[in-house]
Amino acid sequence: MKIFSAQQPYAFLLRIISCALLCTLCLSNNALGQQKSLLEKKVTIEFNDVKITHALQQIEKQLQCTFVYSPQLLNADRRISKKYSNEKLDRLLSDLFSGKKLKLKQNGSQVFIGLLSQKKQQVYGRISSTEGPLAGVSVSLGTVQTTTDHRGQYNLSALVDQEYVFRISNVGYKTINRSLFLKESAPLEINLALQPDQQVLEQVDVAVKTASQQVKETGFNVNAVEVSKFNNTTRDVNQILNTTTGVRIREYGGLGSDFNFSLNGLSGKAIRFFIDGIPMENFGIGMNFNNIPVNLADRLEVYKGVVPIELGSDALGGGINMVTNKGAKSYLDASYSIGSFNTHRLSLNAQSVNDTTGLLFKLTGFYNYSDNDYWMHSNPKYDAAILVPDGPDSFVEKSVKRFHDQYKSAMIQGEAGYVNRKWADAFVLGMLYNNHYKEFQTGQSQNIVYGKVNRHGDYFMPTLRYKKDNLLVDGLNVSAFASYAVDRYTVVDTSRTTYWWDGSVRSSQNNYGEFGASINRSYTNYQNSFLLTRLNLNYRLNDNNQLAFNQNYNDARQKSDEELNQKVFSPSGQSKSVTGLSWQNKAFRDALHTTVFAKLFHFRVELGEVTGGKNPRTAQKRSYDNLGYGLASRYRVDNHIGLKFSYEHAYRLPELVEVLGDGVNIISNPDIKPESSHNLNLSTDYIRKEGAHFYSVDLGGFFRNAKDFIYTIPAGNNTSQFLNEGKVIVFGGEAEVQYKYARTFEFTLNASYQKSKQNQKYVYGTQTPRANYGNMIPNQPWLYGNLYISVGKSDWLSKGTRLQFDWSSQYYHSFYLTWEAWGSAQSLNIIPTQFLHHAGITYSLKDGQYNISFECRNLGNELAYDNFRLQKPGRSFNLKLRYFIH
Repeated sequence: MKIFSAQQPYAFLLRIISCALLCTLCLSNNALGQQKSLLEKKVTIEFNDVKITHALQQIEKQLQCTFVYSPQLLNADRRISKKYSNEKLDRLLSDLFSGKKLKLKQNGSQVFIGLLSQKKQQVYGRISSTEGPLAGVSVSLGTVQTTTDHRGQYNLSALVDQEYVFRISNVGYKTINRSLFLKESAPLEINLALQPDQQVLEQVDVAVKTASQQVKETGFNVNAVEVSKFNNTTRDVNQILNTTTGVRIREYGGLGSDFNFSLNGLSGKAIRFFIDGIPMENFGIGMNFNNIPVNLADRLEVYKGVVPIELGSDALGGGINMVTNKGAKSYLDASYSIGSFNTHRLSLNAQSVNDTTGLLFKLTGFYNYSDNDYWMHSNPKYDAAILVPDGPDSFVEKSVKRFHDQYKSAMIQGEAGYVNRKWADAFVLGMLYNNHYKEFQTGQSQNIVYGKVNRHGDYFMPTLRYKKDNLLVDGLNVSAFASYAVDRYTVVDTSRTTYWWDGSVRSSQNNYGEFGASINRSYTNYQNSFLLTRLNLNYRLNDNNQLAFNQNYNDARQKSDEELNQKVFSPSGQSKSVTGLSWQNKAFRDALHTTVFAKLFHFRVELGEVTGGKNPRTAQKRSYDNLGYGLASRYRVDNHIGLKFSYEHAYRLPELVEVLGDGVNIISNPDIKPESSHNLNLSTDYIRKEGAHFYSVDLGGFFRNAKDFIYTIPAGNNTSQFLNEGKVIVFGGEAEVQYKYARTFEFTLNASYQKSKQNQKYVYGTQTPRANYGNMIPNQPWLYGNLYISVGKSDWLSKGTRLQFDWSSQYYHSFYLTWEAWGSAQSLNIIPTQFLHHAGITYSLKDGQYNISFECRNLGNELAYDNFRLQKPGRSFNLKLRYFIH
């Protein structure tokens, strides 16, 4: 396969010379002149119900020529009745063999009739500029067209062997036209870099769309965060999400601690998490967004209130999808960081692809370790005093270090398969292993101190994924995923000793464990298994309409045993199925994009009998069937302004941990019910690019009317429980402004306001008014915002280098722990207002191949609380080294 272009002067010159010689021969050869006149000779003839073989014989007699062909190949026995008047011979033959692509060759008075090769070929590659990958670039080979995705990648298939005009065009860049001849061979990879067209940039105000901008322009209320600018930081996925509009993540401590995720007023399990569309509930208890390094992510998608059927889940309040690099390129991304509290983090993301065979090998992994021995400061103002012994029956307030909060986790995933084959765009087998160890320092508040309680376990998950565009017929795209996982972990509470905050012994002759009085010492083993199957079908009816179908089935089983009591609990489990169907339409010259969808939810739970232990219960079985539906639409007012509206009647099915507890801090609630909500979003966005200047403004409002709202409250000194609240109304708004100047400066400011109110006026089955009617839902943040500033300079110290400084600030307003009606404002416990600042600096060499970063979190060393009486780490420093090639 060969490309002739101005960039290949010798080949191009050779081609000109060859053509000139051929023309000279043609002019001097009378026979060739007869060939040309024969095919262009006009014929007038009529056929009346005759076989094509007889029709060709009549033409032979009229033109005094001979046709050479294969009757079987061209179906020459087909009958025809038609009249031709003054028709050129080549066009007449094409019409006779209608539906066939003919290849005509002449030699004197002979005309050879054959078929053009129908072997399908494939051309793929990546389009970029000096600033990186370009999304939305038009790529065409003849009449076959496509556009590049957010990574600048394109794929053209179903091409036959012939010569094409290869055209790449994008507003603001110089168009590329090349002659390209395809012949039988392996798929062809063509990577090109577009050059800015300064004249066009001065005349036309059009921005090249990043993946983030493309996702924003769908009808869904969604933020898409490109994470490449954070790859050199020590942040995890949660820390990046926590800076986006509408998101509030509340952590219980340092690295590896549990967290609560709030999105537009709904929180907890109402928000679903995905990795490449796969629900994270299938990844086990030891793997969460708060321990996944940012280098493993390519993009983060935050869907608010309304979630597309492609994710195939019961996401009541929204969904977070971490998109990893699924491209067909080889690369290596490795990093190591060291920081305060003896924190170490390693990550590896490597892939090798053979362009000829399509064979792919991928290795992904990370390792996290931290002592989490940060200082705990006494804070009696918020009922968070730390008292340690100071002689017999005497105590003193004192700052102490955490002494039992070690955390470590490791994950490794290997994948092997094929990409860019005729039978599959991707066919990959994988195996994921995760191991974790976590010590518990406190219960639901820092008044409770643990010194021996821990949890440890491991997790296995084999996977299979398949993807094929244009399967069997053009326009039918298919993707499928299947996995089976086993998550095994043990919760250890066997110590007879209890402790003070300074690590000294409080008592060493307890009859119960550290979890508290009446709770026996325990060594409990859990084994959860997860079966997941997922199928997505998308069929393009025409340029303006397509249908999509999703089927997601998830089965989770849990069994446990108590070694100290030699007791085996009856197995429990749940299964849920989500089936979705959608219709997507483009109208008014592509100005209006609308998606209408429906989802069918099925949920079944089986609770085994527990006759002893911490939470006894009887055996139970329950099932639910619900139908959800909705739409998402965006209208493009002009090239800069868009209006969006989305609505969904959504359901969220209870999680296994909400029903059964986690064996540590969450107790079971077998009576919990699915929650439902009517979710509405209305927003507008403004995007403008003028040369190197980029402006973006997003304004939005939302309304949630939830029933059987699931929330969590403390259920004792060291436990919490998930409960249903009859009716809840959530409403609010959010705004974000952004400005960028090339790669030199970036400024982002966002704010979110939300109110979650109890809307059940009377106690169930009575006319007794509820005291908390109209109150805000307790323990829910309602006002917060983020600021991000970045300043960078390329080629400053030397060519290929870059120096960049980042600053971010986070503000969270205070909120009540319990219902407002339960006491006066002065007596209520609150989570205090927070205003934290973080800064970092990065130096890169050899165009980003070598990177070194230094950052400081919580610069002011503020007392930080996401939850009541649970202090987060103070000031910390981190150093990161990263190596990246591709």
